Amino acid sequence: MKASTRRGALGLMFGCGVSAVLMLRPAIGRANETVACPSSPMRLSRRIERNLRDGSLLSVDRSWAIEFALQGPGFAITGHQIEASVNAPDSLAPLAAIEQNRSTDDMWPIMLSGDGRIVGTGSGTREEDLRAAIAQAQEIIAGRPIPASEQEAQMQYLAELQQASSSLLTRLPDDLFFPRLGPMRSVRAVDLPGGLTGEFEVTYDAVSAQEGEWLADAEREVITRIAGSEQRAREVWTMREL
Repeated sequence: MKASTRRGALGLMFGCGVSAVLMLRPAIGRANETVACPSSPMRLSRRIERNLRDGSLLSVDRSWAIEFALQGPGFAITGHQIEASVNAPDSLAPLAAIEQNRSTDDMWPIMLSGDGRIVGTGSGTREEDLRAAIAQAQEIIAGRPIPASEQEAQMQYLAELQQASSSLLTRLPDDLFFPRLGPMRSVRAVDLPGGLTGEFEVTYDAVSAQEGEWLADAEREVITRIAGSEQRAREVWTMREL
């Protein structure tokens, strides 16, 4: 398998990238306030789950030891991975082994503004991420032959929608480390050939720790639907004292 193809397969199955910011509505308030960061090392954990077409579940768990430090007007988070595990069907064992052994060192450091938002990748509403996923799905589907039966078409298009939506879990919410926005939900319809209609739904919620403003738990889910069928991808973040 070529490296580029392998990376694409890993990204689709595991949602393994961690890059820019996904926001479903703009950040609010606190722009001039400075948060108090944890003074001791923390354990940051992420679990991502994805339902596969055959009904099986694929999951990836990672944990990092991280530390917060003042840097300029904001903060820098440094870290290193301390644990990784992948649960996958036997048919995906080779790709699962690659993902389990993959280095995540390049995600550190992560820079925060004084009010705790991830910076360096722009700000504002990122509804364009959903629009881009919809456009990608429609482009992919338009280039495929339409299956003879409606049921076959639904299953094929559902797989294509899930592929197009995989990028929506690769971006960190910009208030991940210091939750600000509260529950969020965005739903977008996708027009498909043959009069079918698909749908993307993205939800996100996070809560702060009792002992400070920083993250305790966060959860994000991406659901793709056609008719009565759906596929889900979910990620859960936790942060605790190490």
